[in-house]
Formats: sequence, C-alpha cells, structure tokens
Amino acid sequence: MGIPGEGTYSPQQNRRLDEHGFETIRAEFVGADLDRHLALFYESRDLQLTVAAAFVDHTLTQGKQCLYLVDDNTADAVETALRAAGIDVERRVADGDLVIRDAESVYLDAEFDPETLLETLDERTDESIAEGYEGLGVVGENTWCFHTAGTFDRILEFEAQFDTRCPDLPITALCQYDLTRFSEESIAKALWTHRQIIYRGRLCQNPYYVPPEEYTDSRNPELNARLMLEQTYDLSQAQRGIQQREQRLAVLNRALRHNIRNDLNIIAGYLELIGDRTDLSATEREWLTTARQHVDDVVEMAEKARHIERTLSNSRVEPTDLGEVIEEVTATIEAEFPDARVSVSGDRHVTVLTDTNLDVALLELATNAIVHQKTETPSVTFDVATPTEGPVRLEIRNPGPPIPDQDRRALREGRETALEHSSGLGLWIVKWVVEEAHGSLYFPNGDEECRVGIELPRVTN
Repeated sequence: MGIPGEGTYSPQQNRRLDEHGFETIRAEFVGADLDRHLALFYESRDLQLTVAAAFVDHTLTQGKQCLYLVDDNTADAVETALRAAGIDVERRVADGDLVIRDAESVYLDAEFDPETLLETLDERTDESIAEGYEGLGVVGENTWCFHTAGTFDRILEFEAQFDTRCPDLPITALCQYDLTRFSEESIAKALWTHRQIIYRGRLCQNPYYVPPEEYTDSRNPELNARLMLEQTYDLSQAQRGIQQREQRLAVLNRALRHNIRNDLNIIAGYLELIGDRTDLSATEREWLTTARQHVDDVVEMAEKARHIERTLSNSRVEPTDLGEVIEEVTATIEAEFPDARVSVSGDRHVTVLTDTNLDVALLELATNAIVHQKTETPSVTFDVATPTEGPVRLEIRNPGPPIPDQDRRALREGRETALEHSSGLGLWIVKWVVEEAHGSLYFPNGDEECRVGIELPRVTN
C-alpha cells in the first residue's frame, strides 16, 4: 500500500503508523547499543517507512546529519512519513540537517565501485563533522541495485567492506531490503553482512552475521532466508524473555522458597491462639506483637511476589496518557488513605509509551511513600517534566529519608545477593514495568526527601 506524496497523514494513516510500532522501534533505538550497520527487512511499505522514520528521528535527535537515499519511494512519500513521525521536515531540510537524494544517482556517481563509494562516505562524514554535526546517519533504499548491471555479490562486497571500515567512522547506516523484491539467496547473503537487523518491526541481534574477515562472495547460503529471519526474531525475543525471567525468578524464588506463605499463615494462626491467653505478661505480649508483625510482613511480601508474577505475565506496551494514569492512582490513594495529601505538578497530560501496568507501579510507589511517613497527614507529590527533547520525566516525592543505598545498588546491578538485597519487592515491580517499555528508573538526590524518578519514552502525536 503506497503512502501519499503530499501533505500530512490522515487520522487513518496515523493509526497505521502507530500499528506498525513507531514508538516501540523508536524506543528500542534509544535504549539499545546500536551497531553502525543495520538492515531492515520488510514486506509492507507502511512498515518500511515507519521504521525508517523512527531511525531518522533518532539520528536527528543525536545531533547527526541524516542522508536519506530514496529509490522505491518518492521523496514526497518519505517526507510525508517523516512529518507523521513529528519531524519538521521543511526546517530540517532548510537547515541542512536532513538531505534527501536519489539513491541511484549517488551510487552510480561512484560507478558502484565499493572502494570509491566508501571514500565518498568518508568524505561526506568528514563534511558533516566539519559542519558541526556529531556524525552522519544514512538511510538507503536498496532497490536501486535492480537498475544496475552489477551483480548482487558486488553490492554485498561493499556491505562487507563498509562493515570493516564503519567502526572508525561516526556513521550509522540503515540498509533496507524489500522481501518481495529480493531473492531468497540475496536476503540470505544480506543477513551475513549485518550484525543487527530489524524484522517485523523489532530490533534483533543477528545470529547469522559473518565478520567481514570471514565473509567471501563465493559462499553458497542455504536458500531459506525467511526461515533465517524467523529464527533471528525468535532467538532475539527468547533471549530477552530469558534475561527478564531469570531476574524475576532470582528475586521471587528467594521470597517464596519452601512455600513460606502457607507455613507463615500456620504460624500466624498459632500466634493468634497464644494471644488469646490471659496469663501473658506485658513483656510477653510485646514479644508476641513483634512476632506477629514480622510474620505479617513476610506473608505480605509473599503475596506481593505472587501479585508481581501475575501482573507481569499479563502486560503489553502501548501509548498511554500519563495524566489519566496519575489521576487513577491519585483517586485510589485518596480513597485508601483519606488523611493523605496527593499533589500533582507539571504538564501531566502527555502521551508516553509504557507498559499497561504503569498504574500498578505508580500505586506501589505512592503507597510506599504514604505508609512510611510517621505523621497524621502524610503527603506524596507527582512531578511531571516534559523537556523539548528526550523522554518524559516523572518524579514521585515525599518527606523522609531517601531510598537506601543497598536497595539502589541491587536495582542498578539487576540482581539480589545473600548479603545485599532490597528491603522489599515493590521497587522491583516498578523497575520491571518501566523498563518493559524502554524507560528507566533513577533516584534523584534530595535533602530530607525521598525521590524516585521514572523516564518514559514520549509519543509524538
């Protein structure tokens, strides 16, 4: 399906852009350690332009100049997609930040000699640096190669040579391969020359990557490129899931070991029976109260651990109005703690990309802030900051001591140890919910104040 060549996207087209995961892939670009040489494999024109727009937006945000080489699409179609992504195309082009050129002319100017083309990219990168940019981003539609007399192996020779040289250049390139146009063999060979790929709208580490020094044009790939792509996607997703799962289980296993919830409920029952006795001394009743409190605390932790597992096993990432989530959490806190004061500052009605369990995470932070204040009128503040560029920042503040250093260290390192573990599971669920959508958790310094900060990717309307 084509993209209109003029104006801005209609509401229907904007919905299509969202459906193809612009904010998700944009957040992945921000959160990942991007390789200098990426490949996009696509079938849908909409998906192609969505990913390309996210890459261009990321490149410009980094302070780099961006060169878009068009072939299969028109320049108007590309510009329309970029506008839908919130990029001020006219200003960026006028300032020289964004350059859109015909791919065939660029490559044929170099007579498609790999060494000549590499020298051209070297020179173009040097020019970008001289003009004050942080580097150069290149987005290339590779369908131009169908207009040349050269073989695809010749093109891949350039890909491999670029891969060898690009670590020395402040350049990031996104090559685009249309799965409906390139042959299985060509796609399979292209997989050898890119360490990271984008497939089905997700950034994946490529298990089929061959380092340039090992790459030879004469190798015969298995002619099942689609299977290789599917395996790359599945392996990348499985690796993410395993890492998250291992971290969660390391924490939950400690809390739920030996079925402590059931055992402690039995202990709590016996303590209650003891408490009914009339012959206990004041000291013994104090001991009993302390024992009950500790049992209740551990039972609550076990319940929370199970709640975490149930919550995180039913989640998804989607654009969300941050203000609506804060209002929902505020109403819950005010109903549960009538004496508490909840205040909100900043422009909270901003759309962010987040896990659908964000309300659970914010409620956990707010509840923790309320119950740990030894005052008749505890208070908590939600402070939203929306800088011109970059993620939305939300700080949850309350009077009292900051989060202990050992808790921060455990969360930062992403693991629990026998001698050092966070005092509860609440911050872990906050961390997992926030990071699910490529956000981050941080702890601002504050005098006599507890502050927890969350950064969330902004969704461009």
